[in-house]
Amino acid sequence: MNKMGKLLNIDSSVMRIMALFADLIILNTLFILTSLPVITIGASFCALQTSLQKILHQKRGSVVKNYFKSFKINFKQATIFFTTLSLLTFILFCDFRLVGHLPLLLSFLMRTAAFIGTLILALLIVYGFSYIGRYKNSLKKTVYNILLISIQNWFQSLFLLIFNGFIIYFSFTSPYALLTMIYFLTFGGFSVINLVNSIMIKQVFDRIERVTH
Repeated sequence: MNKMGKLLNIDSSVMRIMALFADLIILNTLFILTSLPVITIGASFCALQTSLQKILHQKRGSVVKNYFKSFKINFKQATIFFTTLSLLTFILFCDFRLVGHLPLLLSFLMRTAAFIGTLILALLIVYGFSYIGRYKNSLKKTVYNILLISIQNWFQSLFLLIFNGFIIYFSFTSPYALLTMIYFLTFGGFSVINLVNSIMIKQVFDRIERVTH
């Protein structure tokens, strides 16, 4: 009974893991539901990553309340940010489709520019929504700061790029892989992937705040 009591204690490692698992399922469900209108995907990502940061900082409270609070507060900036990133992604996609029809030298220059643009875009995506949920800056200042901290924290940035890049690559290796990823994302995958991202991003933000304070 003593051992069982320790296991069921709210501060035990087992209960903390169970609580985290429950929070991830709830957040995943909220993310999917609030992303259905599509235009709200940016605010949903911001709310998901902000909620995960609170969990990592052990500021739990109500997961649902924290999620919708962040969703509401950051809706405008996160939506503008997401729309801008979507537009830039479409432009880069068109660039990659067109470069093959250009002369060799121009094609090389365009591919190089498109590659650099894709790298910058990827860094903005992996850091951006967490940054918006944590700091209050203009969109221009947000972009500048994200690029700056990406360079200063190159190890975390490299990990985030490789980790998320691998997930995207794996998803499109075969129809079976795509179906597997859809199933995974539906039943907790969005939360799990963003939790891994948030752990790395937390290291970056904590380091910044130690320096500035």
